[in-house]
Amino acid sequence: MSATIATDLRRLAGQLLMTGMPGTELDAAGAQWLQANGVRAVCLRAANLRDAAQLARLSTDLRRALGPQALIAIDPAGIPPAYPAWLPQPPGAMDLCAHGDAELANGTGAATARGLRALGINWLLAPLINLVTGAGQAPGAAQAFGGDPEQAAAMAQAWTAGCQAEGVACCARLYLPQHGAGGQLPSVGKTRSQLEEHDFVPFRQAATQTASMMSAHVVYPALDAHQPASLSHAVMHGLLRQQWGYGGVLLTPGIDAQGGHVGARALAAGADMALLADATQLPAALDDVSAALASGALPLQAVGTRLQRLAAMAARYPAGAGVYAQEAADRIIMAEARRRCQ
Repeated sequence: MSATIATDLRRLAGQLLMTGMPGTELDAAGAQWLQANGVRAVCLRAANLRDAAQLARLSTDLRRALGPQALIAIDPAGIPPAYPAWLPQPPGAMDLCAHGDAELANGTGAATARGLRALGINWLLAPLINLVTGAGQAPGAAQAFGGDPEQAAAMAQAWTAGCQAEGVACCARLYLPQHGAGGQLPSVGKTRSQLEEHDFVPFRQAATQTASMMSAHVVYPALDAHQPASLSHAVMHGLLRQQWGYGGVLLTPGIDAQGGHVGARALAAGADMALLADATQLPAALDDVSAALASGALPLQAVGTRLQRLAAMAARYPAGAGVYAQEAADRIIMAEARRRCQ
């Protein structure tokens, strides 16, 4: 393989991987490395947030490095959660869902998006709409939209509609990240009909409107006895794409329970992009995905379809910081929402 082809494949691999980043600033070397490897997506964590001026500056630098199709995400379900403390603060999703007011949920989602968009963020890795399952209640459950499938579906849809109408792509999470004892993957021992009638109700609804969905390393033996959802072609392609007809972006964790790189396997299973929160893991993942592209294990035609979905989302929800003109009004909206959800 020529050096030119190897470089092209590596840059192609970079477009399919989302990375985290260290610190609160992007230096020249870091920006050059992102550009050289074709990376177009970054996920911000709590350690990347200091204040409004810093975050606006960081998102501006990231847009320049990531290019015109930049995807700048934030993960409110991270440990610790990432959400700018200086923005108007929303009520907990579980409390909002329990209140049961779809108009309030819609307004809260819209206010959330306006604050984030003003800071240059165009992808919010929420809502969390997993229900209580056989794997137990995961950490951070208060950020999920409750345990009743119909109620969670309705409130999450209202919240998502508000958020996306204000220019920030949402991501319906298939499951809160969680590992079992000894690093074993959690397993949900329900039948296919039980999953369809309960656990999957809010996700089927989300598939009709949400810009992206995110899987996790959780085993559903009724769907695939050998692979977790994130690495299962039967789940990622068969269930989400074929059965539910989902046409948005599928995101999946790029690291497994033992810390191994699974980006290439996740992409081969049907994901459009794999998330590696630790930037130090990205070079090895780039190697793996590049090798899969070179060998044909990840067909180029399928990659083209993935790139089209990512480009469509970036075009519909462009990254770009601006003046937060509605901040005062949004503080009133959020304060009222918290009061009503107490």
